[in-house]
Amino acid sequence: MKRIILAMILLVTFSLPGAAITEIRPTFTVDYSIEPEYFMPGDVGTITVTLANMATGEKYVSEDEETLDMNAYVASASLDGNSNLEILDKSYTDVGLLGPGDTLKLTFTVKAMENAATGVHFTDLTIVGGSDMNDFNYRIPVKVDDRNVKVIVSNLPTTLMNEVSTVSVDVVNRRPNDVTSVIVTPYAEDMTFSPSDYFLGSVPEGNKSTATFTLNTMSCEEGYSNVSFTATYFNGDNLHSTETETKDVRIIKQSPLIFTGIEIENSGGRYTISGDLNNFGTTDAKNVMVSIDDMEGVEPVQPYANYFIGTLEADDFSSFDLSARVTSKEVTAIPVLIEFRDPDNAYTTITQEIDLGSGNTYSGNDEEGSSLGTWLIAGIIAIGVLALIGYSWKKRRDEEGNEGNEEIENGESVPEDEEFIE
Repeated sequence: MKRIILAMILLVTFSLPGAAITEIRPTFTVDYSIEPEYFMPGDVGTITVTLANMATGEKYVSEDEETLDMNAYVASASLDGNSNLEILDKSYTDVGLLGPGDTLKLTFTVKAMENAATGVHFTDLTIVGGSDMNDFNYRIPVKVDDRNVKVIVSNLPTTLMNEVSTVSVDVVNRRPNDVTSVIVTPYAEDMTFSPSDYFLGSVPEGNKSTATFTLNTMSCEEGYSNVSFTATYFNGDNLHSTETETKDVRIIKQSPLIFTGIEIENSGGRYTISGDLNNFGTTDAKNVMVSIDDMEGVEPVQPYANYFIGTLEADDFSSFDLSARVTSKEVTAIPVLIEFRDPDNAYTTITQEIDLGSGNTYSGNDEEGSSLGTWLIAGIIAIGVLALIGYSWKKRRDEEGNEGNEEIENGESVPEDEEFIE
């Protein structure tokens, strides 16, 4: 608020020989304020002029048996512009009386021309008084500054995967006055931002504020894309936009969550998949769960139809196990569904296939395999027993035949050993 003391007149002439005149006039002041403090070219603002009668006491004062009027009468007030400033509300007429201690506000609407030059431009205020009040003229300065707010993208990589990442945007106020209601809006084709708009509020002069977005490129196709950011703000009651800041980024077909160290056990069409799930991205994945996805010829089975991992921090990994039965010879890979929540708790899914011929594959035993193996072993044992029995029987028969030949040798009986000894 600026104050101009336009009149402070107190004239008193005391009685002198030959003349006795007493004249008293009230003290009259003018204050003014400008909104916005600094105009931008094209801005519309206001100059508010406050008129005040600073006299105190009664409206009428008696002096030397005369009654003196302490009211201030304003006939009109007007404001004139120039080639840089246009006054939309130029004047007030028949403003009226201001008694002692009274104030009156007059508002003039001012527009800075679209081609207004940066600098200080003066308007001319004229107040016409009535009765014993004098007329006054005063020049009110209006400042124009064409500096805009700037958007700076500080951490957007030039290459992005099919992932959820974060990007920070700085809004720098280069103006000599505060700006208000600042909103940052991102845009990119096939990409999703959270939030869709970021409200920063006021940004003081010569300062910056930062808006942080979550950028989802999970559904983007491989190739190049443009990512842009724009900020809107108010200078006074005037809405403005910054220049759009655009960045070129390359999208590659790569999931941030990848499998490594896969081991596959096959037992008669039942597969157990073990390995590690790695977070190759730049942000944490929360509530991570892997499960066998729906596919004809593949049935999830217990105990690992799905596996809950929990939070998987960036640049970290976790082990898992999954079980499935393959009922079709046409199936060469098992689909695995990865579910998680991004830093903004948005639900996200990724589907990856695990080739049944990949990793370290080995055969194991299930109930059917164990039963078949048992019968095979029993059969082998039975064959061995029969062969042993046959061999023993043949050997015994040969021994009995040899004994008969000894008894009839030379037509004589061969005595037993005991008899021969005697």
